[in-house]
Amino acid sequence: MYSNVYQGEFGSIRNLISKNEFQKAYDLLQKISNKCSEWYYLTGLSAMNIGYYDEGEEYIKTAAIMEPTNEEYSHAFNQYNQYRNDYNRNSYNYNRRKQNDLGGCCCCCGDDCCDTLCQLWCADQCCECCGGDLITCC
Repeated sequence: MYSNVYQGEFGSIRNLISKNEFQKAYDLLQKISNKCSEWYYLTGLSAMNIGYYDEGEEYIKTAAIMEPTNEEYSHAFNQYNQYRNDYNRNSYNYNRRKQNDLGGCCCCCGDDCCDTLCQLWCADQCCECCGGDLITCC
């Protein structure tokens, strides 16, 4: 699995991760020079939990590739992929639903365009009430 030289350190780092002390774990891992699969796995977990998602994904992927029979690594990588796919799907559906909820707006460019047109129309109406004209064609 990993070198006995780092077994104590990896145990301490796993303990930090279990206590949600991800930054401390990440910082300790950066000091270890022997980058075995356990290092990649723990660094990936720490990185993701402090917001370094791309880096974390690559590290966990590397750990899973280095030890394809390690269920913990494979499970973490698959779980992250599932989370990312769910996020992307939800995001896509949210934006699609938002465009379909325009209530008959014929605008093909989404809410932002309709909102801008409505704001311009309101501004034009206000100007006309005061004797001005923002948009001369309306």
